[in-house]
Amino acid sequence: MQILKGITVIDITQFISGSRCTQILADLGAEVIKVEPPQGDTLRLIFKLMPGAERCYSVLNRNKYGIAVDWRDPRGCDIVRKLASGADILVHNLVPGAMERGGLGYEDIRALKNDIIYAAISGFGATGVEPERSAFDIVAQSVGGQYWNDQDTFLLPDNYWGDLITGAYSAIAVLIALLGRERTGRGQYIDISMQDVMYYNNYRATMDKALEPIMGFVEKELGRNPRDVLNSEDRMPFYGFFKSKDGKVAVVAITPRQWRDLAEVIGRPEMATDPKFSNVIVQVQNHDEAVALIEEWTTAHDSRDIIARLESKKIPCGIAYTSEQVNRDENLAVRGMFRTVTHAQYGDINVPGFPFKFSEYEQEIRMPAPGLGEHSRFILEDRLGYAPAEIDVLLGDGVVL
Repeated sequence: MQILKGITVIDITQFISGSRCTQILADLGAEVIKVEPPQGDTLRLIFKLMPGAERCYSVLNRNKYGIAVDWRDPRGCDIVRKLASGADILVHNLVPGAMERGGLGYEDIRALKNDIIYAAISGFGATGVEPERSAFDIVAQSVGGQYWNDQDTFLLPDNYWGDLITGAYSAIAVLIALLGRERTGRGQYIDISMQDVMYYNNYRATMDKALEPIMGFVEKELGRNPRDVLNSEDRMPFYGFFKSKDGKVAVVAITPRQWRDLAEVIGRPEMATDPKFSNVIVQVQNHDEAVALIEEWTTAHDSRDIIARLESKKIPCGIAYTSEQVNRDENLAVRGMFRTVTHAQYGDINVPGFPFKFSEYEQEIRMPAPGLGEHSRFILEDRLGYAPAEIDVLLGDGVVL
């Protein structure tokens, strides 16, 4: 049995953040009904611009049923309201006010299902200075302070952490609300801001704020702002990346034991007691020299050889994988993180496994992402009780696809 079996989720989301939230719930066994407009989720449309790329849609939308409904049409709105009235959870990531204007806001749905859990994801939250501002990942990461150490570049983020982490936090919030409902019988409205989530996960900014009263003292001890120690062009010998023969490796030698063992592995045991390198403070102050000595050794060895030698001394380390390398990683394979799902049109699609491993619950990838409107007739007839003739009219009028 899956842990959320019997829980129904209405998914009115676009792009990544909301889809990641409901994907987690679907992977846990919830019945997720993805409600798309007749033209489709915008992410689906983007993938369609690249032949075959819609295969990627299953990464975030597997294990879901799909219905395409124009909820701007009163008949379409009525369909969504009927779906919500029989659901446990509704998730959307539209701009604040959009659902309310369509008659699908929290109070509208609560009137139909008093204990509904209603999660609203947005860039800046439902309350605040300008709640109706729209946001994408790059905006959320920017206003959450995640780019402060890249002020001199205009590079885009390598990953969509604003979307993905917000989606994961939204799923956590929904599960907490479900637990609360079990205890109290009451549902609730969940207001999730991408900016809030990014700031909450901005370790540097939050530590700076905590250190404000003593920042001068800390800077005097280190000879620099503490946030620059691990986030600057100056590479630190005890925590960072080092060149190898075939790429680069990450190495952490923060504790005295780790530093001593690292010095021994690289053939420089004297570094452990050298006054210039004997503790983290002086390692910061003499970083260039220490890094050069370490890299003199790492550049003479292959990455896997480096990892084997460091691991033998229990020094935390890892190869800085490329996408190609991580997709072949043995440990990920053993842990079931490489899975496939069979699509009627595209055949087998490689998708990531589920990162939570439960001893008592199954983790199953049951089906690929739905085609646009793939389950519309099934949902209307089987779940809502529409007669075939009624469905034919809705399909003919373009209210449902």
